[in-house]
Amino acid sequence: MNESFESDERKRNEIIECLYWSLMNGWDIPKEIREYYGFSEDYELYHQLERLEPAEYRLKRLECEVPDIVELDAQLKHTVENIFERLCPRPPAPYIDKLYRDFKKLESIATDPKNIDNLFVFRDFLVRYGIDRYSSDAVKKEQARKACKELNARLDRLTGRKTAVDDNTKEKEHKSYRKVHIPVSPKPKRRKMGL
Repeated sequence: MNESFESDERKRNEIIECLYWSLMNGWDIPKEIREYYGFSEDYELYHQLERLEPAEYRLKRLECEVPDIVELDAQLKHTVENIFERLCPRPPAPYIDKLYRDFKKLESIATDPKNIDNLFVFRDFLVRYGIDRYSSDAVKKEQARKACKELNARLDRLTGRKTAVDDNTKEKEHKSYRKVHIPVSPKPKRRKMGL
């Protein structure tokens, strides 16, 4: 395709903005961008599966005619995130906040695998980070630790912060998100003035 696709600053900014809104609010990526980065086929398959009736989709899944839509969605998100993070080394704060919320969920699962049954931990989240809901607690814990470590490294790279995380995924040093403690002394009690 065109060699100046990424070198043209205006086109590059347009791609970054398109990928950002795609990741934050759903899928709306122009065909030329999809084809240039090589995920057009998966993208179109995802939308075809999305348009199927639930009963028809289940039947085709049982016959192994179509892939799992959740796994395909996770694969697409992973591809788009990689491209976006490569093109935009310092992404906007809402994107970082979204990744940090994912980090906190992973951290809670790594601490206690029973947190996987939390109302806010959905199947697409587990598939995206490679956690098997039906495996043993020890396996879930290890998978969550691995995903937590990888996501923490991504956050370090994207924010430029330095964080050391031990094996239990507890933070030793985490300056960019920690509130500064300001000591407050109580107001001294004084005698009230007379009449």
